Amino acid sequence: MSASRLDLHLHSTASDGADSPEEVAAHAIRQGVEVIALTDHDAVDGIPPLRERAEAAGIRVITGVELSVNEQGIDVHVLAYGFDPEEPGFAAALTRWREGRHERARKILARLKGIGIRISIEEIEAIANGGAIGRPHVAEALLQEGHVDSLNEAFQRFLGHHAPAYVPKMTVPMDEAAAIVHEAGGVTVLAHPGTLNRDHLIAGWTRRGLDGIEVWHTKHDASAVKKYSAIAAQYGLLKTGGTDCHGARTPGVAIGSVPVPYEILEPLEEAFRSRRPLRSRP
Repeated sequence: MSASRLDLHLHSTASDGADSPEEVAAHAIRQGVEVIALTDHDAVDGIPPLRERAEAAGIRVITGVELSVNEQGIDVHVLAYGFDPEEPGFAAALTRWREGRHERARKILARLKGIGIRISIEEIEAIANGGAIGRPHVAEALLQEGHVDSLNEAFQRFLGHHAPAYVPKMTVPMDEAAAIVHEAGGVTVLAHPGTLNRDHLIAGWTRRGLDGIEVWHTKHDASAVKKYSAIAAQYGLLKTGGTDCHGARTPGVAIGSVPVPYEILEPLEEAFRSRRPLRSRP
């Protein structure tokens, strides 16, 4: 199957991806993808180097990020697109989110220590290599030190929901996250809703600032695509899609491997223009 012309959900070493931003751009070039968005978790550091490499090859880059939202104890990922990353309120919020990730990692390590597994925060920082720290970095440390045989096992035994070292994310409600993104001129999109099992909450989130749904995703089969397309139509939401590629950390998931219709760009661009009328592009 040929690569999609769009991939609006990609990760790099600026958060928990395996490839540098420049390598992500290089993969997109090789795959023939025309429009991409780097959506690192609570981080925008990778966008400038990716943009330089990608745009030199004629690829359009849409500014993106994947934000951590916590609703009633539920971890929800919200993709933001088309925002100004230097808008003061947005930049300050992103700093708070990153600091929250660091504090969460410390609490996870404390829980691991309580069950006899000692890993230092310095080890996690070394694995993250300057990127936004996340549970995948702790999982990698567990794997490296022989406590588990795979990253999946690390989550199942220690880091996943209801596991002994699980720590919830900092509480950031949907309306607060949406207001921050909107103030910076961007739009908000619910990431991979098919993995959440929270479809009944989408109507309420829409009233509280959610602008769109990620309809096409690696973990969405044809029936999920049909369902979320219908939900988007029902609530007047934007539709987006992408692979959620993390490089070697998501084996078998190649950039551009999810067939995202090119037609989604026009309404997305119209939303950008309505939020930032003086900007010629996101």
